[in-house]
Amino acid sequence: MLRRSLSSLTASVAATALSCSLLAATPGLAQAGALDDKTTFLGLEGDGELVTSLADAIRWDLNQRGLDDGNTMSLAELKLTMGCGDEDLACFAQGGQTLGSSQLVFGAVRKQGADYVVELQSLNVGTGELNNRIERTVTPAELGDAQLGATASALIDALYKIEPSVDELPPTDTADDPDTVDDPDATKPTKPPPGDRALIWGAYSPRPAWKWAGVGVSSVLLVGGLGTAIGATVAISTNGPIRKELITAAENSLTDSKPGNDVDPNSTQDLCELGRRPPDPSKPNEVTNAEVTRVCIKADNVASVATAGWIATGVFAATTVVFTTLLFVHKNDKTVAKLRKHKVGFGGAPSAGQGFVVGGSFQF
Repeated sequence: MLRRSLSSLTASVAATALSCSLLAATPGLAQAGALDDKTTFLGLEGDGELVTSLADAIRWDLNQRGLDDGNTMSLAELKLTMGCGDEDLACFAQGGQTLGSSQLVFGAVRKQGADYVVELQSLNVGTGELNNRIERTVTPAELGDAQLGATASALIDALYKIEPSVDELPPTDTADDPDTVDDPDATKPTKPPPGDRALIWGAYSPRPAWKWAGVGVSSVLLVGGLGTAIGATVAISTNGPIRKELITAAENSLTDSKPGNDVDPNSTQDLCELGRRPPDPSKPNEVTNAEVTRVCIKADNVASVATAGWIATGVFAATTVVFTTLLFVHKNDKTVAKLRKHKVGFGGAPSAGQGFVVGGSFQF
């Protein structure tokens, strides 16, 4: 019974299963070897376009490794908000706890002759102690567009004590070896600087309300569609309530006062087909058993609801994946870059006693 109704669901269920499998396909762009800590990058102290570009490149590299939490607060803003001294690591750690971070990464760049000295520090928020501190001298060429990405990556590798693989080691200078042929694949490609990317993957804040709304609405609709599909499918199943209602209507036809409307509940034929069959071929609009036909029409309607439910489940599963992905994708906004360049910030925190302290900063 109801084989025809159930078979109509097969294609829809298969399509839904394929759509739901997208839930496992959300891209994971964190690089191999990246740590699981939630890191807040507080930027680099120093003046000039090269410092800003290097800070953006380091943030982009942390983002690609799955480390950057997207918070854009600077070290100066953290000091101002928390009332920290220049070297008060314990106070920095308290600020990191307020931000929900596991680590704080910050540093400074200073000019030294024709080169630049880059200092980076990684602070363990839980212990208030430094995980590592590095200092590297870089040339202006290493801060240029061609090498900026590789420079930022090397600094992060050194800070997190990540050893480069054999494939990532720079090629040996073979200019004096006449038997050596230049290998174009031997040079490690540099990563594109952040300014060259229109979209960036990773956590960031604040996230637009419409993205959260999209995830919430699509999730609710997904649950509603799935519940409707499951409920309707169970209702028309072999042991479902509609099947039982159909058997009861067929059994009643054997004991009522209308011998011409009998439908054998034990028949191997489709009971709906038997109930809908015209008793007189010349009267095609009549049915053998009106009650059995009514139950069959009800089953057809529920089957249609089940089909629509499974289709909706597939659609809303896909939209949930899309909106969830959008939560981690944002534009490389030039306006935001300008604000970062001038270190515009505003923050607040409860004071040691009663009250609340707010502050802001701007660098010309």
